[in-house]
Amino acid sequence: MEEETYLAIYYDDFNQKIKTSINEVKDWLDNNNKEDLSNFIYHRLHSRYLKPFQYSSCECEDCFKNGFSMLANYCLLIEAIQSFKKGLEDSKGKGKKLFIKFFKEEDKYFPALKNLGDKFYEDVRCGILHQGETLHGWKVTREETKPLFDISTKTINATKFGEQMEMVLKNYKQELEESDINSLTWKYCKKKLNHVINNCK
Repeated sequence: MEEETYLAIYYDDFNQKIKTSINEVKDWLDNNNKEDLSNFIYHRLHSRYLKPFQYSSCECEDCFKNGFSMLANYCLLIEAIQSFKKGLEDSKGKGKKLFIKFFKEEDKYFPALKNLGDKFYEDVRCGILHQGETLHGWKVTREETKPLFDISTKTINATKFGEQMEMVLKNYKQELEESDINSLTWKYCKKKLNHVINNCK
């Protein structure tokens, strides 16, 4: 018997393990179930890219958390969210444009980075994901007293950046819930979801 493939596995607020299968998502798509689809997308992305860094009960949390690995995940999340918003199968060859667009569209969460999407992509995203380090003087911190982004020192606060990414994700979930199922927002979202399903075949 073929093992079932799940598109999301996460724990809910009651610490219950939730598994979302391909067939469930297909059914939600066929029935235009906005609520379940919105929840699925939120939890799929949140559990993969945000939740691993939100723990605080461990007395040695500073031993395990690292700003560079946090930002690597947040960069992946940016590309994932933008791919859903634009209905993209993948972001190959489109990365820089996606980051430029992201920081312009989400400027209320990242005002100091509004016009630095290209530099962020090259020096943070590509630097961390390809070389394991930021480039051209960009720095990463998790100090509570530091701002989200200090333009004078090109220093990003990974903790605060993650907090803003959660707001971006929640905002996208709300946009899906409030948009008409026939809107461009849902057209692109469903296109991406079908790509996700096809990638599992």
